[in-house]
Amino acid sequence: MKDNFIHRILATVDSLQEDTTHLIRDLIRIRSYSGEEQEIVEFILEKMQEYGFRQVYSDKLGNAVGCVGNGPVKILMDAHIDTVRVSESEQWPYPPFSGEIHEGRIYGRGAVDEKPAMAGFLTALRAVLSVMDLAELPFTLYVVGSVLEEDCDGYPLLHLVNNEGIRPDAVLLGEPTDLQVYRGQRGRMEIRIDTRGKAAHGAHNDQGINAIYKMLPLVQQIAEMDKQLPSVSPLGKGSITVSHISSRGPSLCSVPDECMIHIDRRLTMGETEESVLQELRQLMDSSGSEGEIRITRYEKKSWKGTVFTQDAYFPTWMLEEHHPLVQAGLMAGETALGKPVSSGFWGFSTNGVATAGRLNIPTIGFAPGKEELAHTAREELNLQDLYLATRFYALFPFMVAENFVTMK
Repeated sequence: MKDNFIHRILATVDSLQEDTTHLIRDLIRIRSYSGEEQEIVEFILEKMQEYGFRQVYSDKLGNAVGCVGNGPVKILMDAHIDTVRVSESEQWPYPPFSGEIHEGRIYGRGAVDEKPAMAGFLTALRAVLSVMDLAELPFTLYVVGSVLEEDCDGYPLLHLVNNEGIRPDAVLLGEPTDLQVYRGQRGRMEIRIDTRGKAAHGAHNDQGINAIYKMLPLVQQIAEMDKQLPSVSPLGKGSITVSHISSRGPSLCSVPDECMIHIDRRLTMGETEESVLQELRQLMDSSGSEGEIRITRYEKKSWKGTVFTQDAYFPTWMLEEHHPLVQAGLMAGETALGKPVSSGFWGFSTNGVATAGRLNIPTIGFAPGKEELAHTAREELNLQDLYLATRFYALFPFMVAENFVTMK
């Protein structure tokens, strides 16, 4: 990219900072729980039309999709626009849907996870389209406001590729990275184990077989397994957590004949769906427990009424730092921020489990905000970081287009 062009793009982005602030505030003020995103999708589509996107629509699942350019390099920039719910017990410093701004920081649900990226995408493309004609763009860029990510990470982008015919060459995720270029994450699985016993009256419990007691040795061994799981560079250690337990019997005065546990399993490099299930089978054998092990299956209806289902397995993925897409991100970051940026990894799961983990599409992430503030009443964002990220989003597609030959 020529220096004079970079200067024009960044100067235009900087001139729109006040509008970017209004955008993030408006997005936070729209409550958009998973499965209830219609209002925010319609708001985003209106902005895309206003800013000159050549194609604007919501797909069959309900994702907001806008497209600019018609160049040979296909890029997808994704920001999930759904949020987790606000509970009554949370103690927010300001109302969670007020978008309150105090001392240069904005507060509220989605202020980190991850409405800033969408505000930045929209402003960035508005700036680009004010400087360049659509026909001059060396890329085809899809800006996606994905729905239902908090409920089933990955599926909204898997739907775009498998059902809507959009298969990008490169993907940028807007999950919080604190202005670093993230290039991977641990995977995860949700697993259910059931043990069965024999019901009996509590007064004659010797005539029954308690399904809870059959489960207890396995639960204890799972706790021990968590301590012994290996750490594999660079993603670190996997984990296993019994996150829920329940039982069922004829009454509360009887021996339960069914017991169920739900397991959250985080996966590091080299761990797969089959390797995890095999570990649990071996653990069950060594504990003397008997039961059924299976991956849970997720089923949900989108705001458009589309029902979908998917196994709760979300693969680990990672790009090496020397990968051309990572290098394009690092170059865009250094140019946008005026200083070198580093690469890193998410601790939580993202839509990259679909694009990179299932479909092998090169994927990275860049956004403002600290990951540890997501899903808490402490969600807050430094607006200056949002302005810097917006500069990145304006440059990034051009950096990818320049490096596309080496990515193939």
